[in-house]
Order: sequence, then structure tokens, then C-alpha cells
Amino acid sequence: MDEPSANSPLPPEPTEHELRRSMLRRLMALVAVGGATFALTTWTLVRLELPFVPAGGGSSPANVVRAQLEALNRGELGAAYELFSGRYRSEVPFQAFQKLMVTHRRMFRTQELRFSRDEEQGERALVEARLLAQDGAHYVARFTLVRADGRWWIDDLRWRAARENKNYSRT
Repeated sequence: MDEPSANSPLPPEPTEHELRRSMLRRLMALVAVGGATFALTTWTLVRLELPFVPAGGGSSPANVVRAQLEALNRGELGAAYELFSGRYRSEVPFQAFQKLMVTHRRMFRTQELRFSRDEEQGERALVEARLLAQDGAHYVARFTLVRADGRWWIDDLRWRAARENKNYSRT
């Protein structure tokens, strides 16, 4: 092995242009990593349902309804089902709920949501929502909620086409 002698030439010093180029590459890599981290964090926070609020929105019956409709819109049936009261879940098992949601999927994919009625009396509340589905159909959903364990739960749900008679069908 040849060892460098004391008289061997040292590698040339990088020019100012090369130093700037190297610094620019490092800066671009840092910006790219920072941008990707920001995008991923933002996407995660937007994707999560009110990450700092307990499941179900908790603060008002309309927030619970909105949380359920948003979960249905994302196809998160388990999260939507968890917002029902214990009484409702004992009457409608998850498998029946899942089957209904799958067979009527277009109905639950909403483009627009507007609350037309929001009444609260003690431990019960009624929320009526008008929805525009992605297929262009208009629906009215009537949610009955109950307060238990310090939060609101959906206890009954009736849907109908907006122009049909007032007979609501249970889901």
C-alpha cells in the first residue's frame, strides 16, 4: 500500500461555486423533508375526526350527527356505529347496520349538509338534517339523540327522500 508522502499534493479546495451548490442541495433536501412532514401532519389532522374532542363530538347533538355523517361519508362504518346509543345497538346489530350501509351507500355519500331543525329538551334532542347525496338525490334525516354518561348518543334515525311523504324509514 502506498501511503501518501509528505510531498503529495492535497486535494484541491472546493470552489465557492461548488460550496454554494452543495449548500443549495442540502437546503432543497431540508425543504422537501419539511414540506412532506407538514403535508403528512396536516393530512393526518384533517383525516382524524376532531382529534382533541372525545368520540362523538360530545359538545352538542348536531356535532354528534355531523361526526356520524362524516364517518359514513368516509366509509368508516365502525366509527359511525359507535355513535349510536346502547339501546339502538342492542336492537340493530353491527352486521345489519353494515349491510344497510353497503346496499344504500350512495344515499350516505353526502355533498352538502344543512341542519333544518335542532331541538334539545333535557336529556333528549331532535336534529333534522337535509342532505344532498353525491348522486344528486335530496334526503331528510331525523336523528333522535339521548344524553348518557355525559355525552350525546344517536338513539334513533329515520331517513326519507326530501320530496316524499313524511313516512320515515328506520335504518
